[in-house]
Amino acid sequence: MSLVNFFHLSLNQGINVIVALVVTQLLFQKLGEDQYGLVNLGFSIVLLLGIMVNYGFQLNGPKRLALIVDTVHAKSQLVNEILITKVILSVLLSSILLVCVYVFGFFAHYHIILVLSITVLLSEALFPMFILQGLDHLSLLSKANIFAKSAYLCAIIVVIKSPLDAKWVNFIYGSAAILSNFVLLVYIYKKWSLKFRWVNLNLVLRRLKENFQFFLSTIAGHISVHGGLIILSNFVSDIELGRYALAQRVAFLLRMIPVFLTQSILQHASRLHSENKTSFVNYLKKAYRNGLLLTFLVGVVFVIMAPWVIRIVSGEFVDYSSDVLRLLSFIPFFGMLNVSNMIKILVAENKEVLARAAWVTATTMLLISTVGSYYFGGYGLAISLLLTELINCLIHTYLLRKKN
Repeated sequence: MSLVNFFHLSLNQGINVIVALVVTQLLFQKLGEDQYGLVNLGFSIVLLLGIMVNYGFQLNGPKRLALIVDTVHAKSQLVNEILITKVILSVLLSSILLVCVYVFGFFAHYHIILVLSITVLLSEALFPMFILQGLDHLSLLSKANIFAKSAYLCAIIVVIKSPLDAKWVNFIYGSAAILSNFVLLVYIYKKWSLKFRWVNLNLVLRRLKENFQFFLSTIAGHISVHGGLIILSNFVSDIELGRYALAQRVAFLLRMIPVFLTQSILQHASRLHSENKTSFVNYLKKAYRNGLLLTFLVGVVFVIMAPWVIRIVSGEFVDYSSDVLRLLSFIPFFGMLNVSNMIKILVAENKEVLARAAWVTATTMLLISTVGSYYFGGYGLAISLLLTELINCLIHTYLLRKKN
């Protein structure tokens, strides 16, 4: 089942990569380097808020759902509590963002892009990944993703004609995702006979309190992975920001490989951890070795092919983007180093260890990325992100050993 899950997650990412290659080339040519950079900057900010919407439920939600056996009522209750909590958070955060823009005047340079990106935030609230992961039916995710990405691609081709249309890019992305996620949720409820009921506010508050440390760790993790672009925007021109974003777009699609492996094996690893510790250890070691080999090979291939990858993505050779991509190609390998630690933390729900490690890593990342971006621009940021992944693994390893 873990191999099947990884296949479907990889297929899902393959769809994302294909669409990203086509869309990135279209946007880079039609919007120009500066507007393309601002679109990605707005997307990064909304993704940060999206992590707050998820509130760490993607970390422990699948495990708890997987351990519920033949109890439709219990499954319905868990799913309803998490979904409603996410919807409430998305509405609150959207309101705060609107206040920041229209009352306090923040993000003036690209405020329209950011406001219309709220659809991405709302789509995160409806994203049923934790349900499908907990039920071991990730194949449905690929089918829904094909619909969403196809609609997104078609809309981009029709709507985006010039730099003036930059504000619609993230809006289109989020709108397609909202429609796809809502239809998928309706199907899930019908297929598994789940019953939707509005939950008591006290249950929402309990979920918020229970997952607070997971929430803190996901915020820190997102800052470590995606915060660099926001830092870089303070030290380079919009054109250089756009060229860096071009390389980062490719590298961070690859960065999902370790995430997929974690998501693929978490349910089975959780069951083994509760039943047979020896089998759990052997299973984790095998998956870890295979993951390291896969991500290393991926890194080597993209180092060699970087100029042509950028040529395919942007429609032209961009030496700066190619050089940055060569540095970022090993982000998946360095990210894979910490997968074993993450599985051990998640199956045991060691929230304290995860939160501490994530925030130490995030703080370190902010410091070294600021220094790297200030002195060396995009090159400095790329090297800082590699160092961050390595430091992340070392910190998690140390705190886990100290805990045990």
